[in-house]
Amino acid sequence: MICPLNWGLGHASRDVYLISCLLDRKYEVIIGGEGASMEFLKAEFPNLKYVHLPSFQIRYSLKCRAWIMIVLLLPIFFAWVIRENRFLQQIIREYNIDLVISDTRYGLWSSLIPSIIITHQLSFRLPRLLKPLQYIIYRINLKALKKFSQCWIPDFPGYPNLSGDLAHKYKLPDNALFIGPLSKFRRSDIPYLSKKGFEIAAVLSGPEPQRSLLEKIITEQLVENHRNAIIICGLPGKKISETLTSSITRVSCLAGDELGSVLKFSKYIFCRSGYTSIMDLLTIGKSAMLIPTPGQTEQEYLALYMERQGLFQSVRQKHFNLEEAISRLDKFVPDMLFNKKHDLLDKALEGLPSLIERIKHG
Repeated sequence: MICPLNWGLGHASRDVYLISCLLDRKYEVIIGGEGASMEFLKAEFPNLKYVHLPSFQIRYSLKCRAWIMIVLLLPIFFAWVIRENRFLQQIIREYNIDLVISDTRYGLWSSLIPSIIITHQLSFRLPRLLKPLQYIIYRINLKALKKFSQCWIPDFPGYPNLSGDLAHKYKLPDNALFIGPLSKFRRSDIPYLSKKGFEIAAVLSGPEPQRSLLEKIITEQLVENHRNAIIICGLPGKKISETLTSSITRVSCLAGDELGSVLKFSKYIFCRSGYTSIMDLLTIGKSAMLIPTPGQTEQEYLALYMERQGLFQSVRQKHFNLEEAISRLDKFVPDMLFNKKHDLLDKALEGLPSLIERIKHG
C-alpha cells in the first residue's frame, strides 16, 4: 500500500513513477489517502484499489507566517500521528497488506509488516529565531524515522545533490537508502502533445490561501502583458478548462505526458520551489523561475539552493514581476548536466522481497 501526504500534489505526483515500477514488477498496489492527492492518482491509475486513509491537514494564513502556523499546530499533528497509526493497523488486517510505503506520513509504520517512509527532509530548515533548536529537532525526527523499516531519500548520495542540508547536513539514520530523484516523468524526450503551444506555463500547487494568491498575482500580470500562457491550477477533481483571454488558457490540472509536453515546450515556467517540482523539471531538462510559498522555510531554502547550484532562478512572491522574471530567464543558462542516469531506485526495489520475508517471518 502506498500512502502519499495530502499537502498539495507534490507527494502524490512523485509517487506516480514508483507505483508504475511496482506494477511493472507484478505487485498488487493499493493506494491509501484522501482529497486532492487521491483524485490525482485516480486519474493516473483508474483501475487500482483506493482506501480512505485521512491525513493531517494544514491551511496557511495570509496574516501568519507558515512556520508559525506549523509550530502552533504541532500538538495536533502529534496526536494525529497516533490516530493515523491506529487507522493503519485496521487497514493492514482488513486488506492483508504486506508492505506500506508512506510518503512523509509519520504515523504509517508497523511492527507487523515492513514499512518504508519516503522523505528528503531529515533536517528541517528553521527560521532564525528557532535556529538553536535545529539539531534537537533533527534528533527528534531521526527517532521518528527509525520506527520504519527503511527510510528512502529521493536524492543522490554525496555531492552534487538536490536537497542540500535537508538530507546531507547531519548523520543519516541506519535505515536510510538513497533512491535518486523521483519524478512522474520517465524520460526527457517527451513528445509534443499539446494542441496549442504556450510561451508561458504557470504551475500552481500547495495549500491555500497562498495557492490562490499566487494565481491572482500571475493572472493579473499575464492579462496586462498579453502573454500567450497556460495556468495550471493544481486542482484535481475540479473540471476547469476555460479561456480567460484570447491568449490565456486556465485548466484545473494536467496529467502524465500532457503536463510533461506543456512544460517541455513552454519557453518560460513559473512554479513553486517544491521538491517534487524541482525533480520533475530536472528530469525533462527544463529550468524555471521558482516562487517559494511565503514563510515555508523548506521552499525558501530550496529556491536559493537551486539558484546557487546554477539550475534555476528564484524570486519571492511579493517581488514577482512578470517582465523582470522573463528578462532574468532570457539571460540565464542553466546547468542541466545535473540530470544523470542512475539505478538507485531499481536496487531498492530489488531488495523488497527479502525485506518482506525478513520482517514478516523473521
